[in-house]
Amino acid sequence: MDGIGSGKKILDDLSDRIIALSSPGTILLSLAGVLITGFLVNGRPFGVVELKSITGGVGILDMEVFYTPEQAYAFLAAMGDAGRAFELTHIVPLDLLVPFFYALFLSTLITGFLKKWLPEKSRWHRLNVIPVIGALFDYLENIGIIAMLLAWPMEMYSIAQITMAATLLKFGFSILAFVIVLGAIAGWFVTAVQRWNRKSPVLQPE
Repeated sequence: MDGIGSGKKILDDLSDRIIALSSPGTILLSLAGVLITGFLVNGRPFGVVELKSITGGVGILDMEVFYTPEQAYAFLAAMGDAGRAFELTHIVPLDLLVPFFYALFLSTLITGFLKKWLPEKSRWHRLNVIPVIGALFDYLENIGIIAMLLAWPMEMYSIAQITMAATLLKFGFSILAFVIVLGAIAGWFVTAVQRWNRKSPVLQPE
């Protein structure tokens, strides 16, 4: 029970820190970070487009949703020496920034809309930690891929299995975060319309 209580306190503290950070400025700056790092990771001359020109069309393992350890190492083999070196020296450093920015953006965005919708003491505000959990799995995935690249050609199947699990959880929590964002926006919008209707003299009964 102590472990559960400690875990709850950690999540509550994290949620409170996100709430304290949340502001329109933070949301805009983190969105800019998402757009810039996303462009660099996916484009030229540092990203996936450039990588595919080197590998003949093979991208990055991060975007494969499900794979076995054998498939993971077949994927890395298909990249070739130049492709693996390019990912390790160009894409991986940038990809370490992406989870930070998208977690900050989604967490503060969720916080902003939940603040407008729900009472201050509502436990639903704790949903703002979901993007951070997704980002932690993204970092675990990155660590696994770095380890596999550095150890090449040695095949570490246990690391590949952990990396694949982290990938699935990353995608799962990312989807959940977007669902929460849409729900928070919808809740805020409905509440705003209801408040406007109550205040509008045109709609008041005579």
